Amino acid sequence: MAAACRLGVRLPTRRLPAGPRLLRVALCLLCWAAEAVGAVPELGLWAATVNDRSGPLIFRKTMFNSTEIKFSVKSFSCSGPVKFTIEWYLKHHTCQNEYSRLEEDLSQNHELNVAEDLCDHYFKNTECWTTKNENLDCSTDLQLFAPLNSKELITDTRNVSNQEGSMDVVARTQRDGFHIFIVSIKTEKTDARWNLNVSLSMMGPHGYISASDWPLMIFYMVMCIIYILYAILWLMWSACYWKDILRIQFWIAAVIFLGMLEKAVFYSEYQNINNTGLSTRGLLIFAELISAIKRTLARLLVIIVSLGYGIVKPRLGTVMHRVIGLGVLYFLFAAVEGMMRVIGVKIT
Repeated sequence: MAAACRLGVRLPTRRLPAGPRLLRVALCLLCWAAEAVGAVPELGLWAATVNDRSGPLIFRKTMFNSTEIKFSVKSFSCSGPVKFTIEWYLKHHTCQNEYSRLEEDLSQNHELNVAEDLCDHYFKNTECWTTKNENLDCSTDLQLFAPLNSKELITDTRNVSNQEGSMDVVARTQRDGFHIFIVSIKTEKTDARWNLNVSLSMMGPHGYISASDWPLMIFYMVMCIIYILYAILWLMWSACYWKDILRIQFWIAAVIFLGMLEKAVFYSEYQNINNTGLSTRGLLIFAELISAIKRTLARLLVIIVSLGYGIVKPRLGTVMHRVIGLGVLYFLFAAVEGMMRVIGVKIT
């Protein structure tokens, strides 16, 4: 053979049958399928507790245009009669990490002056909107806290339904993109002791889901349908050629089923966030584990088929133990990476 190569003689090549070549293409497609994006879905509903020692509340989200931001006080307690000034700021920015040090900057100066305007002082009045509610009473005699709203958002005071729909709506976005929403609660008496339990929601035209997660929800829905069609097609082929089915083809069916389950779980999680505004961490962890198992099995199938298993070799012998060890190692790293995406990401 070496002499033939030196002389430039072309040796006849042996072509693989159509079946194994299609098998390799199918396995490569399974591994090439898009994986979960490395981020936790953004919430649409928050609950927080604010007291006299707290600083401004800061919320970040990628929102659609005309997203309504609602802020309300669910419960409160005050040591005596106190008048509140609740001011909120809505800032649009083009780069995601443009104001990454905002929390640190405001925590160093959390006792803000009543006359200080963050839009003017920090954001330089660039795509920043602000409004406030003043002289909000808080005392032990009150049963309900005064409703909060932005009078600029109520366009028709004669329409009662429109006015009710704008209750607690304190801001509305003007364009798509990254937004920062800041709530500053101040009192005239610096020595007063008070505690507020507040609720914030951001409802867009499609629901609570953010503008960055909306395409992902559609993607997971489409991928789930594709996996279902892929499973039906694979079952039809398996039924037509059931006499020639190899053992490895059952594992391919398992990969298809795991992919269908993975996309269905991710879609249900994004749909749950869109409907309720809250994320279920356990569901995300389960989806990441299913994704890790699917990717591990798909890569192992590619390796053993490349080694000739099921095509020219009925067994791999001791090599199979190395392949299984490699698969276990990959699954551990993939599972840890998926868990860190869910648990290790700080949600504000």
